[in-house]
This record gives sequence, structure tokens and C-alpha cells, in this order.
Amino acid sequence: MAAPAAVAQNVAPAVSPPEGAEIVGESREAFATYPLITDRIVQRGGIQGNISATRTVEGALARRTYRLAEAADAESIAEGYATRLARAGFDTLYACEAEACGPMFERASPGARAAADLFSRRSGSYYRAVRRSAGGGDVYAAVQVTPIGNGVVAVQLDTLQVQAREIGAISVNAAEMADELDTKGRVALYGIFFNTDSAQIKSESQSTLGEIAKLMAEQPDRRLLVVGHTDSRGGFDYNIDLSKRRAEAVVEALTARYGVDPDRLKPWGVGYTAPRASNESDIGQAKNRRVELVAW
Repeated sequence: MAAPAAVAQNVAPAVSPPEGAEIVGESREAFATYPLITDRIVQRGGIQGNISATRTVEGALARRTYRLAEAADAESIAEGYATRLARAGFDTLYACEAEACGPMFERASPGARAAADLFSRRSGSYYRAVRRSAGGGDVYAAVQVTPIGNGVVAVQLDTLQVQAREIGAISVNAAEMADELDTKGRVALYGIFFNTDSAQIKSESQSTLGEIAKLMAEQPDRRLLVVGHTDSRGGFDYNIDLSKRRAEAVVEALTARYGVDPDRLKPWGVGYTAPRASNESDIGQAKNRRVELVAW
């Protein structure tokens, strides 16, 4: 596997910008957790307040901010992006414009997160979230086109290359979980998040917890082991305890919040005794930090 920095450098913007676009900002991350907006943003609190309206994906991230002047037309620019993305093989996951994006979209948008000076407190944005399936890991992109006054348009294009499916399949639905359990006896989940060195479940985990609850409702005879896994940072006994406490927290959330029968779930923790990758890299450690559901 290539070094994380090399992976990040190889992530190119999903499509080329319009003619005359000026690059005014750019950043790359070898491994990032990215909240892709896939629904209207209606709650206060930015992205954290609207996690249910996002799909969390992880991988190498490239962000690029453009500025277009000389009487640029935001609608035409947005249509051009939609056309180029479709030609490049991307499928649209969500698209909106202006008020249809939600009353709080501008505060949580990709542009506001990357270049607040250009995008904050604006209106009339065009937004599109897309995905292209690829054998080496899916590619996701978010493009936001926003008029910022005086014939000037700002564009934010975020492109994320999923490293591999076992890292990137953050949003796994109940049907996919059932299929993995039936064919492999277990399913690894990367959409349950905890604070560092803590068993406190973060709010971003609600989508995955809801899908587990849906699975249990649809298959009333299903019983599961909920197994916590960690990377190798820290001592052996510490990680065994941490992984068990995290598994217990997941079971508690499923029973208390979603009404799953506790007799159908059994928590267990194995620390770093069952890695899926080397712990010598950040990417490997990310693969190893997970919760697995095991058919019981």
C-alpha cells in the first residue's frame, strides 16, 4: 500500500474547473473523515447539528476553492459541473439549489468549512454530492457554486478517494449488514465513533446505530455479538478494557434508545488482538478501530 502522503497527493479534483477559474485555496489530507451533505440542512449547529443529513466517508481528501469573476453566472457554472461530473462517470447522490438546500445550509456547507471568508453568510448556492464506483475505492465529490456579489462566483470542490471498502463503508445499511452476516458470519462497521480513549459514543454514530436497530427489527430471531476492536496504541490490558466498554456502550445505546431486546445482544472486547491491517500506519490503525457484529 502506498504511503498516506503519496495517496493524498494522487487525489485529483473530480473534474476540471470552468475556463477562467482562479485557484484561491487548496488543501490535501492523507486520511480524513468527511461529512458529505446528502440532505437538506435545517438544524442549527453546523455539520454537528445535522449529522443525519450527511454520509460520513473516509479516505484521502483534496479540497480546492476557485473564484470566477467578469459577470460569472452561478447557474451556468453549476450546470457545467453537473455535466462534466456525469461524463466522468459520477452518479448524483443529492443536489439542491438556494432555499431547497435548507435554511442552515450556508453555515454547514463545504465552502463555509473550507473558505469561510468567501462562503459564509451567502445565499443562492448550487450544491451537488456525487459518487463514482471504482475497484480501488469509491470516489466521492461535493461541489458548491455560490454567487458572492458583483458578478463574482466562488466554487468549492471537495474530492475524496476512499482507501478501501473496509475503511470507506462508513454508511452500511441494514440489508448490507444482513448480507455480510449471512455470507461471512460478521460485518465490520466503521460508522460508530468514539471520543479518543473513551467509550462515549459520538452523535455521528446515529445513522449506523439506526441501521443496526432496523436489522434487528426486520430479523426478530437474529442475535449478535457486538465486538469492540482497537488499534495498538496503549497497553494490552488497557485496550481490552476500552474495547469491551465501547461494545457495552453500543449495546446500551441499542437497547435504551432503539428498544432492542438486550437478550439478543452480547458485548465483547478483544482490543488489538484481531487486526485487519498493520498498525504501523495511520490508515492501518483506522482499519483496526472498528465495531464488528458477529452472528451468534
